[in-house]
Amino acid sequence: MKMYKIYTLLFGFLLLPFLILGQEKSSLTISNPLGIRRIDEVIVLNKKQIEKKSGKISQDKLPLFTNQKGEVLPSQTDDLDGDGKWDEAVFLASFESKETYKVSISWVKIDEFPKFAVRTQARMAKLQGTQFMPITKETMPEGHKPTDFSTTKMPLYQVEGVAWENDKVGFRLYFDQRNGKDIFGKTTKEMILQNVGLPNGDYHTKSDWGMDILKVGASLGAGSVAIVSKNADGKETLVRLGENVGKTSYELVTQGAVRSIFRLKYENWKVADNQIYNVIDEVSITAGKYFYESKLTISGFSGERALATGIVNLYSDKSNQINQKKYSILSTHAKQSENKDMLGMGVIIDQSIFAGFGETPEVGAEKVLQTYFVKMKATENQPITYRFYAGWEASDSRFAQATFFAQFLEEEGEKKSNPIKIKY
Repeated sequence: MKMYKIYTLLFGFLLLPFLILGQEKSSLTISNPLGIRRIDEVIVLNKKQIEKKSGKISQDKLPLFTNQKGEVLPSQTDDLDGDGKWDEAVFLASFESKETYKVSISWVKIDEFPKFAVRTQARMAKLQGTQFMPITKETMPEGHKPTDFSTTKMPLYQVEGVAWENDKVGFRLYFDQRNGKDIFGKTTKEMILQNVGLPNGDYHTKSDWGMDILKVGASLGAGSVAIVSKNADGKETLVRLGENVGKTSYELVTQGAVRSIFRLKYENWKVADNQIYNVIDEVSITAGKYFYESKLTISGFSGERALATGIVNLYSDKSNQINQKKYSILSTHAKQSENKDMLGMGVIIDQSIFAGFGETPEVGAEKVLQTYFVKMKATENQPITYRFYAGWEASDSRFAQATFFAQFLEEEGEKKSNPIKIKY
């Protein structure tokens, strides 16, 4: 009996390190370098970086993040390269001015991982019979044109293309030759775009969730992409991304509680006889923010090209332009929503890629009209990013004030230029 107790005790001591190892927690320190409060900041961690601290990660477990108060932070893991294994973990964290604190990382089995409130989504749905069915990949039909609603009751794609949203704002992209980006103003934090653009619905009239608030026309709308070129007279002009593209495709990368991402690929974009490019536009949206981010990669040339993105100016008489040490802002604020109320729109880019501001003609033969734009330096195969903001007064009454929207964008510029610091 005594010998049995000794063996049991020895076995217990031998087993203990393995139990501790399996449950071992690691931690990281996160810091807000700015003297302002920051809510719902998205912290992105590369899997390889985590493994340096935690050791090899079992495929049947996921990281769980807990702050200094013992609160579990909303998070998700994302497979960005499509190999079936996650590459990045992301979580939400909030900070007071100059605040620093530790976040603990523990590991839970996949089937035990908490279900967090879903605060983002990206989706595309295609008409099959009389219903729109969600799809995760799609290649645009050759020669696909904008829907003629005078002859066609329902478009090929719900809301005519890709839709994405968070708990603050929604957007869409016309999946046709226009390639325009548009805004869905929201008055609810719920995910609603799966219910928009269905038969007998009208998203151009305000409802309990919001509405389509932007008229795009021939402009770049809400941050569409163009390249700066020369017309027949040698004058600078914008060529819209979308026309004269050999192949356009969509792929959903991830969607979840914290962020959603999709990719658009444009192959053999013929700008001129001697200018044929390939472009990847990776669009992401994160919880709690009034913007989406585009990461653009262009190839097919040497040296440098200037890309452009911009804001429709149908109902705006002026743009606001700001150049700071680390970032540049282009914005408008006017009664420019389709609900006839105040809407602020803005683009923020890093100062390192800034190449100037511009304005297209109001009328004429140009393919891009009625647009304020910002030019961005692009080098082959080197991603550049921009953020497009939409602040509608029906979403937050403070956006009715031009001074508030201007201050809001400058604070956003500071946040973009001063990301949360992470120390493993």
